[in-house]
Amino acid sequence: MNKTIASLIVATTLFSGSVLASVNQGLNLIVTPQKGGAWVTVEKDGAPQAGLDVTVKGGQKQHYTTSESGRVFVYSSFEAARSMTFEVSDEDGTTVSTQRFISSNRS
Repeated sequence: MNKTIASLIVATTLFSGSVLASVNQGLNLIVTPQKGGAWVTVEKDGAPQAGLDVTVKGGQKQHYTTSESGRVFVYSSFEAARSMTFEVSDEDGTTVSTQRFISSNRS
């Protein structure tokens, strides 16, 4: 029984490590929803990407530019909660998009 549990823990650890290693390669779009918007971080090979255009689709199309830290706060102009699609392209033409649920900006 203990060998089975130990084997499962080792297998899970190895799988998780390989998933995390693949996340840090290439263009990566990280969206952290907040009330009334979301923090968007853009990295390439683990390094922050400044000056990239982040496009938000979900009603009106909005454009934001990442700061030197590769981050930007995207505001939701909607009073109701909804899903929004975030998209970014780098200078090589690589495009990454993701969809997140953004809660209402009401108090």
